[in-house]
Amino acid sequence: MSIVFFRLAILVAVLSAVYICLELLLKAQEESTYIDTAINGNRRSPPHVVFILVDDLGYNDVGYNAKLHGSAIRTPNIDKLASHGVILDNYYVHNVCTPTRAQLLTGRYPIRYGLQHHVIDVSQPSCLPSDEVTLADELQDVGYSTHAVGKWHLGFYKEDCLPTNRGFETFFGMYSSTMDHYTYLRHDTFPNHKISGLDLHNDTVQSFDPAWDGSGHYSTELLTREAQKVIKRHATYEKPLFLYLSYMAIHDPIQVPERYKEPYKDIIANEQRLTLAGMINSLDEGVGNLTETLKESGLYDNTIIIFSTDNGGSVQHSGNNWPFRGSKNTLYEGGVRGVGFIHSPLLPDPIKGTTSHAWIHVTDWFPTILSGLAGRDTMTKAIDGIDVWKAIISNSTSPRKELLHSIDPISWPKLTGTAALQMGDWKLLLGNICLLRDGSAGRINLANCAWYPPKESNLTFISPEEPRDKKIWLFNIARDPLEKHDLATRRPGIVKRMMGRLRVYNETAVPPWFPPRDPNSNPKYNGGVWGPWE
Repeated sequence: MSIVFFRLAILVAVLSAVYICLELLLKAQEESTYIDTAINGNRRSPPHVVFILVDDLGYNDVGYNAKLHGSAIRTPNIDKLASHGVILDNYYVHNVCTPTRAQLLTGRYPIRYGLQHHVIDVSQPSCLPSDEVTLADELQDVGYSTHAVGKWHLGFYKEDCLPTNRGFETFFGMYSSTMDHYTYLRHDTFPNHKISGLDLHNDTVQSFDPAWDGSGHYSTELLTREAQKVIKRHATYEKPLFLYLSYMAIHDPIQVPERYKEPYKDIIANEQRLTLAGMINSLDEGVGNLTETLKESGLYDNTIIIFSTDNGGSVQHSGNNWPFRGSKNTLYEGGVRGVGFIHSPLLPDPIKGTTSHAWIHVTDWFPTILSGLAGRDTMTKAIDGIDVWKAIISNSTSPRKELLHSIDPISWPKLTGTAALQMGDWKLLLGNICLLRDGSAGRINLANCAWYPPKESNLTFISPEEPRDKKIWLFNIARDPLEKHDLATRRPGIVKRMMGRLRVYNETAVPPWFPPRDPNSNPKYNGGVWGPWE
């Protein structure tokens, strides 16, 4: 009798295990269908993708973070999108803009193609190499209509470098990094002379035209209107839309129409910070207007909106990354932890209004958009990005295990090269991280290491205590996201292991391409307009 009961018990256990396995399989299939439905809205058609990239937006310069960390900044339109979407609270970008833009559009680290050092200057004969396949190239191949509006900053010295030769059907915006927000005049200074010209363009695949009529219109408002035009034109098209809207705000020069400063005049005393707050107010209005146009054009219900900064806020220009350490240009969290979120009616209801702690990097957008959203399973080139769509859509952990923030072997005056790698919870920093250059003079600036509270708050500035010659830091980012406790001397084994991994990356790196500025770039040779000169 006991043998019979024993066999029955085994049979029950086996049947229970089979039932659990079947239940898990059905759940996985249901999740897969749910995800597919979320992407395609039951119509099996790829969604429109609107990618909004903001220049120099600090972690604490968006309302949903600012209200928690002593900042007066409010962004109701951005907050509304974020609060009905998924906020990405463990999201990383590069510490300056050219490498971030290159990684976004290639899915590959800058060491793969030589753009790992600083940014492309306006007069430099440099650009994203023509053999790099862009996200726009790939999306065109799967049937998307692709359009770019705003700041390019991936080089323009040859026609091959221009946006409409890199996968975009149209481009309206600026080729270089920064200029006057009203006149679009960009200047550069050589040892014996200064050069200047218009940097605002209205390009198609067939023609490259200066946009002289844009002069006098504030950049954020102008770029928003141009993006709205793209959306309205696309309303009657059957193709899915990829719109890359890259605002020049809130990059310096710090300029904005007076009306945008009004809400903060009794709150923020510092004039530069007040003007920056106005720039963010204008940006928020633009995002709201763009969203309304998507709705009015009938595209909104099948659109994924992705919002991202290109690097941390510039403390020098009153940007704020509190409570994180550092500024734009540094490899501390204040320089590389980005503001980001996804918004869409297509998202499953259970994840709307949530915060994702999945580890996401700007390179991940390439495969996430191409594979996770557009349905393309193969990539033309090997990439460093990872498809994180399922992690976002199911509020689960990211498949990412490590992140190369930077390897930059070029030294500024008196400074060594720098590198940063994160493996799991551990982040290793090498070089004069605190002592990055301060402007064109290459001056040492220890303050880059500090923790800067918002100027309008009563919070206390925290000065770093490290010695000036310190060149190795190790932080446990999970336990110490504010980077206050360096563990390099206490955990030498981890430092050694991560140094070995950095060496592996460095052995495969393309040398940085950072040529001297070329006087032949002078706009006077091109009708007073910045444009290709080779």
